[in-house]
Amino acid sequence: MKRNAPLQLLANLKKARSGKNLSVLDLLSIDDLSLGDFELLFSLSEVFKKFVKRGEKKCELLKGKTIINFFNENSTRTRSSFELAGKHLGADVINISGSSSSGRKGETLGDSARTLDALNSDLLVIRDANAGAPFQLSKLVRTPIVNAGDGWHEHPTQALLEAFTLRERFGQRKLKYLFVGDALHSRVFGSQVRLYKKLGYEIRLAAPETLIPKNVEKFGVKVFYEIEKALEGVDAIHAIRLQTERAAGKFIATGREYSKNYCLSPARMTLAKKDVAVLHAGPVIREFDIRTEVLESPNCLVQKMVENSLPIRMAVEWLLITNSKKKIKPW
Repeated sequence: MKRNAPLQLLANLKKARSGKNLSVLDLLSIDDLSLGDFELLFSLSEVFKKFVKRGEKKCELLKGKTIINFFNENSTRTRSSFELAGKHLGADVINISGSSSSGRKGETLGDSARTLDALNSDLLVIRDANAGAPFQLSKLVRTPIVNAGDGWHEHPTQALLEAFTLRERFGQRKLKYLFVGDALHSRVFGSQVRLYKKLGYEIRLAAPETLIPKNVEKFGVKVFYEIEKALEGVDAIHAIRLQTERAAGKFIATGREYSKNYCLSPARMTLAKKDVAVLHAGPVIREFDIRTEVLESPNCLVQKMVENSLPIRMAVEWLLITNSKKKIKPW
């Protein structure tokens, strides 16, 4: 069975891909992706998920290719899932952190990226504290780039894996979706709100006024200051962690008051639909973002999101590296 699994995988991927490529050569922003791109990524992710759940560890689709994870910020879920995705696909994966790079010696991020590009890497997965960093680097290198989170701006693959998780739960319904918490400093919010607008969701946001981005209404977001009103009739709730590493704590009076007003508790869950999905990008701060009773309930899809991070990122890496169109060498 396992001996034949790679052949079956190839057949299933060929059927799901149907000769298509992503419409982009870098994955930098949800804004750049079309509805067709979403469908392609989700279809391939379904195939990869079945492969992984069979216990397969290698399929060698990217044998001989090199993926470099260049992370200038801390990460557990994103970095490990990108690394495992590359290894499952048979690629050689190299991890570089900001603390171990020549950036500590004064080298610019652009020059670091040019160095990695000159070494003939096949994909750069980049996380940086500065918004827009992956966009600037994409103009300097011929290697495809994946934005794994840039400052407060975006985190495209996190949005994709959550949308894939919701699709498994609800199909292609247009959901009533509620964000709760620190939207101002959240790059996950930045990507998700763009994605769910494209998917036709009704988007709500419940947060203190100080944590609501300016002009958020342009994304079709309905703002609430009281979570109880926002919860009425929603299908899915995403609790956004208070981004204390980005000084978000200075935007609220006290943590105790914030949690009292916005923590997802069992009592508050009764105001939403009975089958409401509870989501969080992690790390979850128990009893502050979400009460333990809610976090460990059947409604909570947090661990399912972690599980789905692997097939989504496998699909992203495979599509970008095997795209028949290539970037022009910029230097």
